Amino acid sequence: MRFALLFSSAALLAAPVVPKKKPEVAKPLTSAQKTDYAKVIQPIFDTHCVSCHGPKKEKGKLRLDTLEATLKGGKNPTFVIGKPNSSMLLSRVFLDRTAGDVMPPKEEPPLAERQKEALYAFVEGQPIPDELAKAAGAATKAAQAAPKTAPKIKK
Repeated sequence: MRFALLFSSAALLAAPVVPKKKPEVAKPLTSAQKTDYAKVIQPIFDTHCVSCHGPKKEKGKLRLDTLEATLKGGKNPTFVIGKPNSSMLLSRVFLDRTAGDVMPPKEEPPLAERQKEALYAFVEGQPIPDELAKAAGAATKAAQAAPKTAPKIKK
């Protein structure tokens, strides 16, 4: 019995130590990315997200009312530019509308496809093409003018 304890203790001591993964350091945004954010992404967030993720309410400790707050994230990182597939924000926005964690919530109108595409391009680190920026902007203006309730989802 002692031999087994001694042997298992020695094995534990000899086991390789796996270093903790350091959080990814975000690269600074380019001036073009900051412009895309201000012209296309922030209006989307202001229209669809800030009522729950802004200065008055911070669900999930997440604020999306400024670029700095958006990049900081909340309980979890919002996204890392250049890594769209690991983005919590994108995963929630692209969920099926019947899913529990979908954003905006089911009671709210969803983002238009062109808004989602622009958001994806931004998180991917790509310039938002002018045509897409215009279409996303038009969808944002339409959402601002529309009633703030979403259609009921049939099950």
